[in-house]
Amino acid sequence: MDEAQLAAQQPEDIDEALRFMRSTLVEFHAHRDKRAIFLRLYYLMTLEVHKAVNGVGDYADGPVFLDPSWLKRLSGHFASAYFRSLDPNPGAGRPGRAWRTAHSVAADPRSPVLENALLGINAHINFDLPQAIAANLKEHGDLKDPLALQRRKFDHDQVNRMLARTVAPVQHVLGEDYGHGIDAVGTLFGSIDDQLSDWELAHYREQVWWHALAFAAAEETDGHGLVRSALDRTSGDLADGVGKRRTLWRTEHAVERLADVRARLWDTLDIEPLPDGLGD
Repeated sequence: MDEAQLAAQQPEDIDEALRFMRSTLVEFHAHRDKRAIFLRLYYLMTLEVHKAVNGVGDYADGPVFLDPSWLKRLSGHFASAYFRSLDPNPGAGRPGRAWRTAHSVAADPRSPVLENALLGINAHINFDLPQAIAANLKEHGDLKDPLALQRRKFDHDQVNRMLARTVAPVQHVLGEDYGHGIDAVGTLFGSIDDQLSDWELAHYREQVWWHALAFAAAEETDGHGLVRSALDRTSGDLADGVGKRRTLWRTEHAVERLADVRARLWDTLDIEPLPDGLGD
């Protein structure tokens, strides 16, 4: 599948999003494409959301969301934004500066795992997510219903709390499959969770909701271009900040070179299976 075909994947819901993510992961891995690092993280976290919206596994004791169907559709919008960022000829709908930075770093075979993970998280949350939420609110007719907005905000916050618990397991998977340097960096500088806390990710996840409302409201008055530019600037500046952590990235790269495991780690990859009923 070429780049344009990857970008054309526009999932309707969380089920289709997971299928597209997994097949794209296989594609990236076959070419040792470092965009696999963020996508693996994203896939793992989306698997967790899928369990919650379907009430299985750790979520079998009771509902997590007021409206699971709303989250299922939001996951489709959100994943569609990610795939659009892969378009090599995006035209007027080109991805934001944060995505351009993330994909540029991923193209460097020496770029470390943690840097790739943080850049992808930043671009997807701070640039894509407000726009995905705004699209979902508009699609469901929520914008003029204050009670509906309160319900959506509750479910948004539930996702935030749920995903916070997945950071440590995800770091372990990334270290095992893409480079143990991330573990050394965690020992010296703090885990992914520590890095995200320092980077005030919790603050930005909260801001996402208000940015989504601003984007949706501006769209009603044809001012969404202005809000999109503001999202582009904020997420782009954060991406620049990630790139300035040169000591951290040099340390991770040095550990990988000493361990001489980079090539071996890409030789095989046991990607988590799709949930039952979604095929493989």
